[in-house]
Amino acid sequence: MPLILLLLMLAPPALAEGLAPKPRLRPTEPAREEAVSIPLPRPRPGGTTPEVQAPPPLPAPPVAQDDAAVEPGPRGWSPAEVAAARARCRTLLEGLDIDAAPLDPIGESGGCGAPAPVRVSRVAGVALTPDATLTCEMAAALHGWVSGAVKPAARQRLKTEVTSIRTATSYACRRRNNSSSGKMSEHSKANGLDMAGFVFAAEEKGVAVGGGNWGEGLLAALGFSGQASFLEEVQKAACGYFTTVLGPGSDAFHGDHFHVDVLQRKGDYRICQ
Repeated sequence: MPLILLLLMLAPPALAEGLAPKPRLRPTEPAREEAVSIPLPRPRPGGTTPEVQAPPPLPAPPVAQDDAAVEPGPRGWSPAEVAAARARCRTLLEGLDIDAAPLDPIGESGGCGAPAPVRVSRVAGVALTPDATLTCEMAAALHGWVSGAVKPAARQRLKTEVTSIRTATSYACRRRNNSSSGKMSEHSKANGLDMAGFVFAAEEKGVAVGGGNWGEGLLAALGFSGQASFLEEVQKAACGYFTTVLGPGSDAFHGDHFHVDVLQRKGDYRICQ
């Protein structure tokens, strides 16, 4: 028997285990991760409720009205105010020789603007250059003055026809005389018109309201200055059609144009200067 085998047989078990080769362990496979569906926690009683968006508000129902073309003003004119102003406008301008196109409401009640303004381009056959934005009350008064005073004065004093009026300012949201404080001008309500001059068929240049024509008072009185007498006559006649008439000689603000408006005062009080 070989010596090594004999020794192994006689050796204690501990020694035999130390000499005998140990079997290798198999490597452990990593545990496979399984997808686990984790349920969401239920909301606790009294907890926060998820936010729910409210549905958009329904549009307001249409307002019933007689005039289908009437629309509310951009910042405050009611459909009733606009409809009433347009009805009055039709009454005022009916039968007049006037080219007036209706415009949308301007501004708001109690402020600048008008519920039923019109763009006036021609009055009694006389062109406005440029067009003027006016109320129908103002347009009707302008038609009366042009047809009843301006055209007859041109025929009598200048032996010609008026072809156009040079307009300066019609609607403008501002205070009187462009001041930073004080009362609002009638221009802010489309109730006023500034005119810088007149053009005639026989004179290409026409006549300006300013420009020294008012310095010929003596010649005009004697009948030698047709332009000056024409301007003085139409200014005086304007007081029969407008409630305010200002021009050269009235103040420093109106030395080069006529201002006319239809401001309503107590007792039909008028200013003619």
